[in-house]
Amino acid sequence: MKKLLPFLLLLCLAACAPRVYTARDFRQQVQPRHRTVAILPFNVHIKPAPQLLGRGPRPSQQELAEQEYQTGLAVQNNVFSWLLHRSGKRGGYSVEFQDVARTNALLQQAGLSYEDVQTRPREELAKLLGVDAVVTGQLLLNKPLPLAAAVAINVFTPFYAISDEVTASMSLHDQQAGRLLWKYDCQLQGGGGLTDNAQNLTNALMRNAAKRFPYQRRG
Repeated sequence: MKKLLPFLLLLCLAACAPRVYTARDFRQQVQPRHRTVAILPFNVHIKPAPQLLGRGPRPSQQELAEQEYQTGLAVQNNVFSWLLHRSGKRGGYSVEFQDVARTNALLQQAGLSYEDVQTRPREELAKLLGVDAVVTGQLLLNKPLPLAAAVAINVFTPFYAISDEVTASMSLHDQQAGRLLWKYDCQLQGGGGLTDNAQNLTNALMRNAAKRFPYQRRG
């Protein structure tokens, strides 16, 4: 077990190798006319660890759905906080961000559920919210068997990954025809509780994504 510890510590670092798309005319034509951006609840899918050797309870579909819903709302709020914080710094953003409490209240007043928000045209949502563009996000969480349980049943093999893995994506769509303006995709991996809570997830994603968010102030 002692020989294993240095290896485990290396896995505590989350890594993100992003792929970024930005519309060619964003800087010259899109950014000057945008004033307000809304952040929608993130679309979260959790893939729990297989219950090896029949040990441990398996969450029900209802429990998973509730956890996905709560995580999606929490990440939405955390991303809002990240962008607000960076916007207040030198070299921040040229747009304002709609308060997520207002965003969610307007969605609820329109009778849109969490599932509805994930499937509705982005231009429709932007017009409903009265903003120039909307940010959406998708997170696929692959949760491994907890470390203590893995150690207890000795499942460390070349075919078993003890680290958390997250496929993450953020997109920005214009109110005009729902055009895709920016997209950020990355793979996150780490053994330090990456998928334990929404704050860890958001921090791992936004440390890099916030720097690439396209509304950087000029000059």
